[in-house]
Amino acid sequence: MEELLHKLSRDRWLTAQEYTLLLAQPLTEKARLLADRERRARFGTGVYLRGLIDLSSICPHDCKLCYQRSSADHTRYRMRPREILDCCEDAWAMGVHNFLLRSGPDKFYTDKMLRGLIAQIREHFPGCAVALALGERDAESLRTLSDAGADRYVLLQETADPDRFRENHPPEFDFGRRLHAMNALKETEFQTVCGFLVGDQTPAELARELKFIEEFQPHGVELVPMGAEPETVEYLISLLRLMLPEALIVAPDNAPGQILAGANVVTQSLIRSRRSHPLCGGCHSDGPADPESLAALHRSLAEVGFEIEMSLPPWLGSAQ
Repeated sequence: MEELLHKLSRDRWLTAQEYTLLLAQPLTEKARLLADRERRARFGTGVYLRGLIDLSSICPHDCKLCYQRSSADHTRYRMRPREILDCCEDAWAMGVHNFLLRSGPDKFYTDKMLRGLIAQIREHFPGCAVALALGERDAESLRTLSDAGADRYVLLQETADPDRFRENHPPEFDFGRRLHAMNALKETEFQTVCGFLVGDQTPAELARELKFIEEFQPHGVELVPMGAEPETVEYLISLLRLMLPEALIVAPDNAPGQILAGANVVTQSLIRSRRSHPLCGGCHSDGPADPESLAALHRSLAEVGFEIEMSLPPWLGSAQ
């Protein structure tokens, strides 16, 4: 089985059957060592910090696994452009240079508004990187946002299984439409980030997810644990690092074990007040950004031999 890990490290691909074998009989420690070597060769001991701004919790859809689904019982909020810029200003003062603006399909955020917001972020924070996670958008909208100065776009396929996708989404969502939206991203200047949910899948089902990522060839990958064992998430991160040695791979829980497994991105929420912006575990962090929370993140990484890099490497930095 070990030869399959070396094959993945050498060739950057496996058959679905080979992925299944690796997942059915995990070689966690060996995969971690190989992935760590790959990551250190390209990124050293640097881990990249992205500041997350959840723009809105208002969504008309009722997706089964989403904490913002329309039937969820929590206070709704929507941030105005001035609030968003204030979050960026606070983070910039603490050295955070990479911003991720995330929202469901809240129609308040029109292309015109977003274009102006991105331009203001670019103007006020020169040299920053701007990523977007705003759901499925048509090709014209994506070009508008890319031309405005956004660098990368996060759109998770969530699953490579059309039946599972259908189970988790209301009828107005379609797996084919999601794939079309992801492929539309490939036609823009955006660097693409995709990923999938990790829960109760079988080895064969997880192999299908890995094969999808391998064929899509994104610039970054983000996993979303949904009750999965930590060891499973870490093993998947290692396999992804062997597959995509230069990618940005998010540590979904900012956990040191995920960094040691090959992840090279941590996330800090930039929302100022949890009281006015109540969110759940999608924040990746224990609270809004402040000097102490960032210092704690620095310390946790330093304990395992890594340090935060505020700026991205040249081939994944600002495209503008």
